[in-house]
Amino acid sequence: MRRPEFPPLFVVELLAPGVAGGIVLGSLVLSGCDKEPTAPSPEREPTSTAPARTPEEAYRHTHEASRLKLIQDAGQDASIDHVVDAVLDESPAAETLDILTTQSLDSRKATEQEILDPQQDGWDTEVVAEKAKIQMKHLGALLAEPASISAEAVAGIAVDSVISHALRPKNLVNVFTDASVVVRRSPINGAAPGETPRRGHVGLTATLADLAVPLEGARDVHSHASIIRVTVDGTTIETRAYFDANGRTDTSMVELHASWICQWGRTGSSDLRLSSIRAEDYEEVESRGGRWFSDCTSAVLGANRSFRQQLSRGLNHWLPRIGREHLMHTFARYGLSVADVNGDGLDDVYACQPGGLPNRLFVQNGDGTCRDTSSSAGVDWLDPTSSVLFVDLDNDGDQDLVAATPLVVVVAANDSTGKFQRTAFLPLADIDLHALSAVDYDNDGDLDLYVTIGLATEKSNVEFVYHDANDGGANHLYRNDLSADASEGWKFTDVTKEVGLDIDNRRHSLAASWEDYDNDGDPDLYVANDYGQNCLYRNDNGKFTNVAGAAGVVDFGSGMSVSWGDYNQDGWMDLYVGNMFSSAGSRITRQAQFQTQLTEPIRQLYARFAKGNSLFENLGDGTFREVGAQTAVEMGRWAWSSLFADINNDGREDLLVSNGYITTEDTGDL
Repeated sequence: MRRPEFPPLFVVELLAPGVAGGIVLGSLVLSGCDKEPTAPSPEREPTSTAPARTPEEAYRHTHEASRLKLIQDAGQDASIDHVVDAVLDESPAAETLDILTTQSLDSRKATEQEILDPQQDGWDTEVVAEKAKIQMKHLGALLAEPASISAEAVAGIAVDSVISHALRPKNLVNVFTDASVVVRRSPINGAAPGETPRRGHVGLTATLADLAVPLEGARDVHSHASIIRVTVDGTTIETRAYFDANGRTDTSMVELHASWICQWGRTGSSDLRLSSIRAEDYEEVESRGGRWFSDCTSAVLGANRSFRQQLSRGLNHWLPRIGREHLMHTFARYGLSVADVNGDGLDDVYACQPGGLPNRLFVQNGDGTCRDTSSSAGVDWLDPTSSVLFVDLDNDGDQDLVAATPLVVVVAANDSTGKFQRTAFLPLADIDLHALSAVDYDNDGDLDLYVTIGLATEKSNVEFVYHDANDGGANHLYRNDLSADASEGWKFTDVTKEVGLDIDNRRHSLAASWEDYDNDGDPDLYVANDYGQNCLYRNDNGKFTNVAGAAGVVDFGSGMSVSWGDYNQDGWMDLYVGNMFSSAGSRITRQAQFQTQLTEPIRQLYARFAKGNSLFENLGDGTFREVGAQTAVEMGRWAWSSLFADINNDGREDLLVSNGYITTEDTGDL
């Protein structure tokens, strides 16, 4: 495999001293070096003559080096040895590696299980949550097979005197109907007038049978319950849960969404039995004609060897096969971009990949399939690429390419046929690049570039604070200074400080989006940050001020995405921020023993971190109000990405949220 030839960059492989055969343990990519790495600096001895480290020391040090301490400013005169030694000297002291055996692994597993057992440290509410979730799973299994619902079946779930309120209210209200979907919800005021709760196992059986009506005849029924609150007061145990179920019939897809309040009694074995259940809210969605989207990945890409032999296998396959020196990581994000790269009127797609696997450009054929042109287009780069952007930077009518890699942002010019030539390299002091965006912030007729950074490469003197971090890497705004004379090359100038974007600029930023939220003719910037406060930078003739606090959009949370859209069609752009929903976080942060050293306002902030996504309605006066709960768009799960888009072409902005976490063959994984 080849690496991109990034002048003035070069790659140096680190070998473990004292290991026969020179096992590769890490990789350094250095900027600011304009000659081949054949001769060491005259001021220092070659790395190979440095005091030998043990393999264990080399492993630990090079692992840290390859991740965090790899950058030198462009133009700085520094030898390879100087950088390597500085990195190794500042790394934590090496420890002796344990030899892994079956016995040591079993011991470690037992220790971890003990640590994770809530019974060992007084978190009785978490014990309750686990037991309640088991019973919820049994209940969901009954809904998947409505014929199995019986008094005998529910006897293991509920006490004899269980009280069940209607889980599917009879007075459902149609809140949305079109040719493809119907949405029904429970009335705002709750239960139907005159509703009488049912009692006993027979009553619960009837209640569950009513709930299962929309799923009658459905196949592939799945259900899931998330316990988000637990209250234990003496002998009274109460939980609040989100419940979802879905299935497919011959004519439609059916989804059920509800919030349930349950009370529980204990049996002699300390297991839980349901003593009462009621629905706090209920929603039923029927998608006529089946699924809105079908997975056509194999049909579109399957003719390509790169798809069959590499992309289709997934990250789990490649992690044990690609050396760590390529910087492939389990916990990483890799984006993609869609554009017509060759001017044929068809959209093409560029997919970023982890280090050691080449990025892929798939160009669309006339029949809807795609062919891999990565190599011939000159964009099959092997460096880890977190984000990519197609945008016309030189105003020649074709889509140029911008890619975020460790060390630099790479800019490549499109020759109008879908072939690219690297024309600029924007150096950065940090390597944890995340999002790219393009905007004409100064209204001069060409597009500028903005890049967000998560972790800082250099250790900060500022203490990390989970709910309000200010020790992250620095985001950058690059002004487009391309000359009309192509021979002068492509030039971008870092104007971050000049325009005021260096304020509140160390907040572990994961995403950014531009929009003229105040309708004054220039684009403003919202930045979603991972630990605490987000930023809204108001643009006033090319100068920026962070007005997030005054505008009411700080949104303390784990900000991971941001999208603008006029959801209520009032002429003012509204704001949707993707965060993390955590059922465990929602439970734990509300318990009395959680972080008792914190003040109550800070504890409330931690609880907010787990609530999910945020929708802010633009009031048109420079301020926003949060409306996520009342518009039912908070619960987006672990929301990596969010996008306003008119999915069904009805003229109104819908929301598409991409969620989930690392998936492996272990079904118990997150």
